[in-house]
Amino acid sequence: MTRKPCRTFFLLILFLLALSSVAFAERPAISSDRQTFDIFTMRYRLDGNVTVRYADRVITADHAQVSVATLEVWAQDNIALEDSSGIHFTGDDLYVEGPAHRATIHGHADFRREGLRVTSDSATFSWDTKIAEFTGDVKRTLNGKEKRLSRFLYNVVTGEILAEE
Repeated sequence: MTRKPCRTFFLLILFLLALSSVAFAERPAISSDRQTFDIFTMRYRLDGNVTVRYADRVITADHAQVSVATLEVWAQDNIALEDSSGIHFTGDDLYVEGPAHRATIHGHADFRREGLRVTSDSATFSWDTKIAEFTGDVKRTLNGKEKRLSRFLYNVVTGEILAEE
């Protein structure tokens, strides 16, 4: 009979250690009209005027889920993604893989920079390489000249066009 309390105590200690490692890790700052937190999945569910700030990135959306354990973000409806390097994406849905430093936007992906606008079915962006890849029905407008493509690769920091297909 003494085994059961010991096992329960051991599981409680493991759970508290897991919580403390998450608690001391850098977490995103979040705000929304309504939010709930699931302690078992370590995930926030956010609704209405959502803002998620992490490092130099800001995500806004109507709805989002944020995992404080994995630093993943799933955002839906009227999403925008910005960072301090001047990137600005909008779209319908967003998935951010925190540890991989990558974002994927689905549905009406839109990127704008002075003299350039790119719209596509989807886009991915890597904070490590600073490369954005637009796929699907891509429309690239550069200095007023429009071009239809199926794939467009662009370095958002240097402004270099890496591929047009």
